[in-house]
Amino acid sequence: MAKATTIRGLSAKASMQEVGPRILDARLRDVQQYEPGLPEMDAVHDARVAVRRLRAALRLLRLGALDAPVKKLQDALGAVRDLQLQIEWLTGRDDALAARRKALLARVEARLVHAVGAWRLQTLPRLLEAGTGTFKGEFADKTRKLLRKRLDRFEERLDLVLERPAAAAMHAVRRSVKQLRYLFELVQPALPLVSKSMLAELTPLQEALGELRDVDVRVELLRDPALLRAQREDRERLAKIVTTALARWKKQKLAPRARRALS
Repeated sequence: MAKATTIRGLSAKASMQEVGPRILDARLRDVQQYEPGLPEMDAVHDARVAVRRLRAALRLLRLGALDAPVKKLQDALGAVRDLQLQIEWLTGRDDALAARRKALLARVEARLVHAVGAWRLQTLPRLLEAGTGTFKGEFADKTRKLLRKRLDRFEERLDLVLERPAAAAMHAVRRSVKQLRYLFELVQPALPLVSKSMLAELTPLQEALGELRDVDVRVELLRDPALLRAQREDRERLAKIVTTALARWKKQKLAPRARRALS
């Protein structure tokens, strides 16, 4: 995964006015550095991660009005990335389906070009202007409040998926895990102990959930009986691994412990 730009001054005593413009500037530069390589596979992946990190920063900076246009770029990147991964996996396994996904990829890449254009001409100038505004409060206080809120949402989704580990519930948990990971990455300099412990838990959980999501998508796509049977078996195996990991989160009360550490 692409490394995020280091941001100076993210201490527990810093004010949002002091660090807000730095956070936004760093996350914008992270997105921009991958634009020239699009739609190459690695660049798409790295840009997508950078946009997720930018959206985490927007939540922290209370710039929610700018989240929707940023998400449009993320969605366009995600559509290309998903097809790239599907084609890579299908090649040599189901070449006819791979060819059909390649034909679709050309259209999706064209949409990405349009989304990048809108990003440069409309969204980026608005974000740059927002960086010159006023950011109220203390950095540590804002981060603690936001993280506690996101932990609450994660726990709600965790309970639902443990009751019924269906694909939609797993995907919702995955979204929460990604949001928490990128927020804890961002605030780690100010809250090092709780951030380090949570990132050690969130990172492998996100990876396992991502593998499961890829299999769920393939199960929807495949028609070849042998491939479909094998992927369903993989899905069952991965779901057990993820469910066991999530059950450990519940049993060890990892989210409540993190919330207490943020109090």
